[in-house]
Amino acid sequence: MVLDLLTTHDAHELPLKALVRAGNLFGYTDQTVRVALSRLKADGVIASPARGVHALAAAGALVREVDGWRRRERRLVAWSGAWIGVADAAIDRTDRPQLRRHDRALRLRGFRQLTQGVWIRPDNLAGGTAALRDDLTQLGLAPLSTVFRLDDLAPEDEAGARALWDAAAMDRVEADLDRLLARGNAAQDAVEAGEAAPEPVAADSLAIGRTVIRNLVRDPLLPDELRPGETRRRLTEGMIAYQLRAKALWIRLLDQWAAGG
Repeated sequence: MVLDLLTTHDAHELPLKALVRAGNLFGYTDQTVRVALSRLKADGVIASPARGVHALAAAGALVREVDGWRRRERRLVAWSGAWIGVADAAIDRTDRPQLRRHDRALRLRGFRQLTQGVWIRPDNLAGGTAALRDDLTQLGLAPLSTVFRLDDLAPEDEAGARALWDAAAMDRVEADLDRLLARGNAAQDAVEAGEAAPEPVAADSLAIGRTVIRNLVRDPLLPDELRPGETRRRLTEGMIAYQLRAKALWIRLLDQWAAGG
């Protein structure tokens, strides 16, 4: 919650009283919010530029990471039918934290397991194998993994590869998220019409945003040959528009609370 609010506000810093008031909306006590702030500060995620004020540390990098979902479509290039593979049979599986980072890196970049020790995804991201290798390494790909390009799979392997992603299930999830955004926009309309209190609608907007953005960040960015991207692009555009409305509401409340209102 704290990071959501600090990244939402244009200044990327807020006084303690505004953060505490926001925390109360989610059922957190004043002390719970203060403890969370202390832990984030100890981890170097936030800083205190002035007494009673909390801000993102290295705000530029963190904001770029949070906002990255908006620009994911730009990574797509035409698909030639080739694949990118990761062979990880040789990695150390006794280091559980490293293994979790490794698996997360593969999932975040849309890889699925073709056979034991081999993960693949379509080669349709800008920069090809070299760029994806660097990207995976930064995300936590385990040492001794090999990243390579695959061409001319056997027919049965090609069919198996194309079936690794459940496009129908992804369509259903995105339809549910479209309805969630519609509900959020209706609540925003009610606030603007003076028919609903802004505080619960603002709190709900954070939950809606997290749910939709988490799905967009984890989307494998498949080529249209495997799954048309129209619904994903529509969901992204809808989330961008909704976030602008939610951000305006939150900034109004946070500024009001910061001023003692």
